[in-house]
This record gives sequence, structure tokens and C-alpha cells, in this order.
Amino acid sequence: MKIQVKRQIKAPAEALWKYLGDYANIHRFHPLLKGSYFNEGTESCEIGSTRQCDLKNGDYLKERITEWNEGSSYSVEIYETSMPVKSATATLAVKPIDKNNSEVSMDISMEAKHAIMAPIMYLSFRYSVAPGILKGLDKLYHQENKIALA
Repeated sequence: MKIQVKRQIKAPAEALWKYLGDYANIHRFHPLLKGSYFNEGTESCEIGSTRQCDLKNGDYLKERITEWNEGSSYSVEIYETSMPVKSATATLAVKPIDKNNSEVSMDISMEAKHAIMAPIMYLSFRYSVAPGILKGLDKLYHQENKIALA
């Protein structure tokens, strides 16, 4: 299944990249995570770097960077998880609309371990998880810059 979610944010793209590009700390704006950190000896944001994301419900994901475009996007693959996911990749991106507005997006491609789970996973990621991540990015930017959300 493929899912794409976009959101316009009243913020410069380079300011939003500051959060997106902080690869090990996605938990700062991902509403389902209790923590995230580099793992397996990596401490940089480059192809091959890995992180672990610990979910609030006790599940976890281990992700590896497969593409890094400084200032605009990165892609990851899930290589280990306790969730019912057979395979998954995701890309987070930001692009400027103008100097004070940006579009952020999340593209997800995933396969459930069990076909019966696919519709539930699609609905969850399309209408809750992915939009929640982008909304969390918007909220974090506005909180840290002391700007009221529109």
C-alpha cells in the first residue's frame, strides 16, 4: 500500500528542516513515540545511519536511512519492528512555497505481515499516523518559536 500526506505550514522550509533533519530525535514531533535515538553505533545523518523509535504502546521500529538530501528530504526503510509490518519505507520532505510558507510531506509504502491487517493499517496511517506526524512538526515549530498556531 502507498500513502501520501501533505500539509502546508506557515514556516520557512529551512526552519522546518532543522527538525526533520534531526534524524535521531523524531520523537520531538511524532505523537506516538515516547523516544527515538541513534542505534547500532551510528551518530550521523547519512545513508546507512540507523535509529530506533520506541512507541508509547511498547512497540518499536528500527529504521535505516536509504536516501539523504540535505535541507529537503530523507527516506528510511524499516528493517526490524515488533509491529505487524512485513516491509515499509517512508520519505519525509519539506519544500518552500515562498519564504515564509512550506509544504511538508510524508510518503509511505508498506506491506502488512498479514493481508487481513492491510485495510486497518492503511486507514490508521493515512488518516491518523502520517497527518499526526506532520501536525506535530507544525506544532513543535510554532511552540519553539512562540508563534500561535493558525
